[in-house]
Amino acid sequence: MNKKQMKNLFYIFIILHALFWTMLQTLRHVMSIDAMEAISWGELLSFGTNKHPPFTGWLAAPLYNIFGHHEFAIYLLGSLCVLIGFIYIYKLAKNFLSEEKAFCSVMILEACHYYTYSIFLDNFNCNIILLAFFPAAAYYFYKSIHKNKVSDWIFFGLTSGLAFLSKYQIIFLLFALFIYLLLENREQFKKKGIYIAFAVGLLTVLPHLIWVFKHDFFCLAYMFERAESKFVEFVLWKNIFDRIFYPLKFYADQILAVCGCIAMYILTAIQAKNIAFWNKNISKSDKTFILTIAFVPIIAQGFVGIISSSRVPGTWGSMMMGFIGIVLFAFLPINFKENTYKFFVKLSFFAMAGMLTAVGTFLITQKKIFISLPYEKIFTEINSQWDFETNNAPLKYVAGDLKYIFAYRYYNDKHPKVILDTFGYKSPFENHDDILKSGAIIILDEENDLDKIARDRMVLLPKDYKINPKNYTYNICNKFNSCKDYEFYYAIIPPLNQ
Repeated sequence: MNKKQMKNLFYIFIILHALFWTMLQTLRHVMSIDAMEAISWGELLSFGTNKHPPFTGWLAAPLYNIFGHHEFAIYLLGSLCVLIGFIYIYKLAKNFLSEEKAFCSVMILEACHYYTYSIFLDNFNCNIILLAFFPAAAYYFYKSIHKNKVSDWIFFGLTSGLAFLSKYQIIFLLFALFIYLLLENREQFKKKGIYIAFAVGLLTVLPHLIWVFKHDFFCLAYMFERAESKFVEFVLWKNIFDRIFYPLKFYADQILAVCGCIAMYILTAIQAKNIAFWNKNISKSDKTFILTIAFVPIIAQGFVGIISSSRVPGTWGSMMMGFIGIVLFAFLPINFKENTYKFFVKLSFFAMAGMLTAVGTFLITQKKIFISLPYEKIFTEINSQWDFETNNAPLKYVAGDLKYIFAYRYYNDKHPKVILDTFGYKSPFENHDDILKSGAIIILDEENDLDKIARDRMVLLPKDYKINPKNYTYNICNKFNSCKDYEFYYAIIPPLNQ
């Protein structure tokens, strides 16, 4: 098989990957919470959100509108992030590996659930967009330090800045690249290129940093709540169990995520009947670079859990695992024979078919709210109750549990605005006087939390206002008519003058 045939097969593979995983998502009844939340952030037209930096929203909302408010736009966007990430991983791998092994370092990711099942589950979010930006930033950095072109440094600064505007975790990759420069290439600090990249990156993120400062850094409160952080307890021996357990669980999640990749590699080595434990064709500097970008971000992310005794969700490592193929083929090289590449391609397509089958089976048998919420029936009935209690007043606001309220906005002809949780800070996104005058619907899983959430989102609600919760029960059935009941509670808070 010549190089042209190999390249064509590679592009067929990644295009099929994007196509199949995009089409599979269209079988969902409702977009993921993260995807709907990203659209809502884009509608804020702001340099910040209540949780993450705004770039995911800047992409999601316009594309969603261009596609006529169809979910397909969001499903496609997530798959495009993966496809772009694949291309940059291949371009980076070519600096260390042969053409066929560079292809294989991408195709092996078909066995990593961060590039398959997680795309189906989350559609598009700030983790998925970093699947593109992590390898892109690493590629432009490597290209910059070897060719020292101003244009490459600009692209490195721009990709790093946009990654920061997507999620702050790009800091871990930038830290890894800084460590690499200290170890192998300190001369770069004497050249202008790295400072050009810094200036470009800073200019890219500066409006967001100003916005965060202006609003008292309240968006950082989400990170501490999400991680269940105990940062206030700086004494290292306190919460010693959490400091050990959470990071170890995070590391274990990353190992489990690439077990399929390692299995594919072992099967290929068995087929080729050879494997080495060192690659003499890769320079010491390049080996340091590969190990640094592959492992320092993961170690650093877990170390945050050790320092803070806070939970480190496994998905926070998703964007950091894309270099596993480069690591395997660079440090445990297989001598590819004539049929080795063909075997690996077949194995990759088998992995693709296996993952698609597994997720398809899950889709048929599941009874999960986040995939099959019967929103039309639910929202039609609640709308009728709202119209009855408010004398057909327009429904402008909804608040409460994310899995209901975002669906209420995007799968309901009333399209009420979601009152975002600002974690105890004054919201820069809502007019509280208008909320009180217009009224709102509050939806939660727990009845006991309705009063607290209603008063938190509607801060001007009178203290003596009595909130009357209502129970709603519904069921979700799979394709075999096996059903499961769910319930939630909601409260209708009419306009103030009603």
